[in-house]
Amino acid sequence: MKKLFKHALLLGSIMFLFSSCCVSYINTDTLMENYEKKINHTTLPGKVLFKTDQRKKDTYENVQVFLNEKDVKRDFEVTAYGSYTPFILPIIRPERPRLEKYLLWKAARKARKLHGDGVIIDNKNDFRVIKFK
Repeated sequence: MKKLFKHALLLGSIMFLFSSCCVSYINTDTLMENYEKKINHTTLPGKVLFKTDQRKKDTYENVQVFLNEKDVKRDFEVTAYGSYTPFILPIIRPERPRLEKYLLWKAARKARKLHGDGVIIDNKNDFRVIKFK
């Protein structure tokens, strides 16, 4: 019984370690599509979107999200570096759908809290909060 338990524990830990390494790419179109869904979706049925959710309105109107530094057409300075690393249980839900759904929203929310004008996504977890000059 102890041998079976040790093998199961070893197999489970190996699966846990390797399952978090399976993200190879994230499509930028999917990232932007999920961001627009998050912004334009309201959880209150029958309510107009921006009349009740001031946090979404504030973020959407004041923070620009860029996926490349070349897309920023103005001079800027980086005010902060951040990263979004969600807590995941790989067997239940892998990392990729979580990042695809929330990365841009979490970066934009953090930029708004830091009074930034925009955010540049560097890689699948890291972003930069920018302020225009």
